[in-house]
Amino acid sequence: MKLTHCLLLFALASPPAVAQSVEHAYVFDSGFVPAPSAGATITIGFVVDVPGATSLRLRFSDVELAGGAQLRIVSLADGAKQTHTQFTARQWNNTSAYFNGDAVWVEVLAQPSTDPSRVRLESVSAGVAVPPSPSQCGTSDDRALSSDPRVGRLQPSICTAFLVEHCSHPLMTAGHCVGGFNIVEFNVPISSSGGNLIHPPPSDQYAIDPLSLRSSATAIGSDWAIFGCFANPDTGKTPYEAQLVAFTRQAPPAFDPSLTMRVTGYGYDLSPPERNFSQQTHAGPYFSLSGNVVRYQADTMGGNSGSPVILESTGAVIAIHTNGGCDALLTGSNAGTSLSSGSVLGALSTPQGVLSCTGTWSTYCTAQVNSQGCTPAISALGTPKASLGAGSFTIRATNVLNQQNGILFYGINGENISFQGGTLCVRSPLTRTGITNSGGSTGGTDCSGVISYDMGARIASGVDPRLHAGATLFAQFWQRDGFAAPFTTNLTDAIRFTIGN
Repeated sequence: MKLTHCLLLFALASPPAVAQSVEHAYVFDSGFVPAPSAGATITIGFVVDVPGATSLRLRFSDVELAGGAQLRIVSLADGAKQTHTQFTARQWNNTSAYFNGDAVWVEVLAQPSTDPSRVRLESVSAGVAVPPSPSQCGTSDDRALSSDPRVGRLQPSICTAFLVEHCSHPLMTAGHCVGGFNIVEFNVPISSSGGNLIHPPPSDQYAIDPLSLRSSATAIGSDWAIFGCFANPDTGKTPYEAQLVAFTRQAPPAFDPSLTMRVTGYGYDLSPPERNFSQQTHAGPYFSLSGNVVRYQADTMGGNSGSPVILESTGAVIAIHTNGGCDALLTGSNAGTSLSSGSVLGALSTPQGVLSCTGTWSTYCTAQVNSQGCTPAISALGTPKASLGAGSFTIRATNVLNQQNGILFYGINGENISFQGGTLCVRSPLTRTGITNSGGSTGGTDCSGVISYDMGARIASGVDPRLHAGATLFAQFWQRDGFAAPFTTNLTDAIRFTIGN
């Protein structure tokens, strides 16, 4: 095992009044490290140590995990762990989750008899002090601790985001909160006694799909963002699949001073310090409505940008909080962007990336050449949609051995790991479907077979609750190949499909 200990020695200020991430350049290159000849082995291992830091996040300039190797990062403070495959490392843009404490252990677990792996660390994020942005209504801060599972915290910008009901359950936030590479944290703990952020485990942190992001931040009333997240690499679940709740949406009602608006989010607070950037909520009166600008007098602070503005009487979200403006004399108000804005509705009606509601599919990974020298090819006929039914979406593999049995298996995350002479492209746990014969010519052995599976019928049956509108699944065929050695099976390439409504 190659072991390298990396000690980062740069000065940090005393515990900051407001904890936020700033990136510090640091370069470490493991080089290409050979895989073991037998048995899975840790081939790369090192400590990243930032004395005095309250949390760490790593950014790699290069992650090359050959043959199903895994990159694992573990907090030395609380044991929280994140595991990346080559596939999920790309989704996370070669970054890690946020880890509590000032040190993490980084390792690569390599599979036997595969190509060398390599990691190159580029930088580490740690905390610095930034001034708060107050928007308190009246002479006292009346926010109370809350734990709404629909509301998450954006990092490193420290803003708020929330889940909404839609075919793909997107998240919404303020447009000025997104940019660069952000992640979303759910089930966020309260902060430390010194006011420093405490992060949830990596299993509650999610990478944003950049293809799904739509945003605008041109002015008050036109400051919004809509996006989706990849499934968590450790749980295989999207934010909605983990939280199982989302806000309903509603157009802002006509102005009525008797109505009350609630804002829930992750604002600055040092009274007491444990509430700093922890989830808090407060309700205050409706103040005005002008075009797409909704105004209200619910207490907020810096970090509340992107919070849901909730109509208390219905519990529905009517706007995205974006701007302060309240004062001690209650002559001002805070403001947000109406969800009835044409640009917001337009973005919701044309979701992209993981938010696609139309139903999409694409192929990935590498097929295994079979005993007859043929390379199977997976594809699909039709469109994956929850509203259709049997025959609407058929997954099939062509160029496979004739008159041989095979099965389709699927899961909620992709993989890329060596398995029985081929590549396993779907991450465990796997769901296996029934046995299907490939048909084809009845004389001799050739590649005239076709394996098919009616996934449209399975989606419509409701037998698997994971097969719902907005869900993304990964699937692959496995077939008998009695002429192959030393293994008598064959794996196709794989298909990734998102179910539309």
